[in-house]
Amino acid sequence: MLQASTRTLKIKTGVVTSRLVKELNSYEKEAVTQQKRIDSLVAANEDDHTVRKQREVLEETTTMIPDCKNRLLAAREDLQKLVADILVRA
Repeated sequence: MLQASTRTLKIKTGVVTSRLVKELNSYEKEAVTQQKRIDSLVAANEDDHTVRKQREVLEETTTMIPDCKNRLLAAREDLQKLVADILVRA
């Protein structure tokens, strides 16, 4: 039973610390980069279609940030519950 708990703990810790945190950081960096790209396109007087499409990309990226934060919070809560459960059993 302890091995299963240890394995589950490692998996859930990896989800929180590795995958979801990296994903959130990636979306936040992408949003900043995309905004800079849009600013440079506007400054260079690029055509409206190009700017509009880049704004759509930015909107998709910024839409993913709250979703990623929610998934991170949910995973953290699951991890906290698992740790509490393991501590109760010990």
